[in-house]
Amino acid sequence: MVTNTSSVGSGSGLKSQMAADILSAVEPVRVLVAGLDPRDVPLSWAPEVWAAFAEVEKIAASGRLLMTGRAAEAGVWEKDRFANAADWLAAQQGTTAGRARADLETSERLAGLDATSDAVREGRLSPEQAGAVADAAVVNPDAERDLLDRAQRDSLRRTRQEAERRKAEVRSEAEKAEREARVRRERSARFWFSGGAGNLQVTGPVADIKELEQLIQREVDRKFRAHRTEAKRGSRANYAFDAVMDMGRVATGTGSAKSRAPLTRMTLIRVDLGALMRGRVEGGELCEIGGVTVSVGELRRLLGESVLQLVLTNGEAVIDVVNLGRKPTVGQMLAKLFTDSCCTAEGCDRAVRLEFDHRDDWARVQVTELANLDLLCDHHHDLKTLEGWQLVAGTGRRPMVPPADARHPGRGPVVAPEPVVPVVVPDLGAITMPVEGEGGPVARSGSDARIADLAARLARIRSKDNERHARRSGQDRLFDAG
Repeated sequence: MVTNTSSVGSGSGLKSQMAADILSAVEPVRVLVAGLDPRDVPLSWAPEVWAAFAEVEKIAASGRLLMTGRAAEAGVWEKDRFANAADWLAAQQGTTAGRARADLETSERLAGLDATSDAVREGRLSPEQAGAVADAAVVNPDAERDLLDRAQRDSLRRTRQEAERRKAEVRSEAEKAEREARVRRERSARFWFSGGAGNLQVTGPVADIKELEQLIQREVDRKFRAHRTEAKRGSRANYAFDAVMDMGRVATGTGSAKSRAPLTRMTLIRVDLGALMRGRVEGGELCEIGGVTVSVGELRRLLGESVLQLVLTNGEAVIDVVNLGRKPTVGQMLAKLFTDSCCTAEGCDRAVRLEFDHRDDWARVQVTELANLDLLCDHHHDLKTLEGWQLVAGTGRRPMVPPADARHPGRGPVVAPEPVVPVVVPDLGAITMPVEGEGGPVARSGSDARIADLAARLARIRSKDNERHARRSGQDRLFDAG
């Protein structure tokens, strides 16, 4: 039984004695790690010390896994206005939403699996092993004991394979057909970039992926034979990548591994002109494709010397463009995507379903300027639009806070507006202005003169107002660095 108390220690701020006890147990380990220098540990001790830390980690992970479902049930993620419980858990743990979602599903399944829960409490299973066992045991309870035994003596990969086999034992043909139909509906190819490398994950029906595997392996065999006399031929994995690229190029009609299909989707490339011409970056220069750092040589290979086209914007900077429409211009969109490739709200990494949002509502300012635009995902855009949340003052990635937060822009000191100087428009009805006609100067009506004069005056007023607004919003300071 968990005993709650309002006070567990001076200044602790914790409500539960259990949480205080856990943190107290962690403190000696924290002190030990703070003073740890691996070079001071005798080499013969190193495996034992590592194993001890691994045991502590496994026990801590077991407790966290058991509590994950309960913590999500408390609904703090809703109060903190996260899109879902997995996003909240990922933010607390410093992990990915996918990893947090898997732990949450496992934790919820453990509630009905006593043997697996006991194995987790005793530290005999990692979260990944527990996930594989629980996933199958909720479908086939009779397999739980066998899977627990396998998980503790075999690899995680083999455990997952056996779990899939045991789930299939109890599925009817109708259930299998429904699952295959669902997999086909949810088929996907996902791209992500990290560590200087691009990654591709393809998910779909087993039969289709097996067919793809055969096509790739057939091409790998051909390439392997063709390069068998080379002293440093590539690995089968190398040739598998080459085969995928060749197949894609043939499918798009280019028909050659050397040629490239025309680009039909936008990829943002950032490179300093000096670096591009020099062939290498220096100082703080950039060379990126889609936000991933690459060498100048790789970028040149992508662009091709014959199709390289550079657009220099020294004449009219994008930051100076003021658009009277609600939608940003293409130039403004590109400039914003260069600086903010994901949601502007701090802690949110969503890079899809982004919306260009006016920091000061367009209905009030009636202009679209780069300094007044933020990129928000659909979740944070809804928080702003429907519940009054706002990004804190500033630029770039920053926290989004509710109306009650002291940092909310609407709670700041009230700034007296600049005095409005009325524009006095004289009655121009009786004024005539000389204009050139076929027979020389002729008189122009007062209404025409009034329209021309008003247009000129409004243009001057708007120009000065835009300059004043730019100075207040700090555009020049924001973009001086390029």
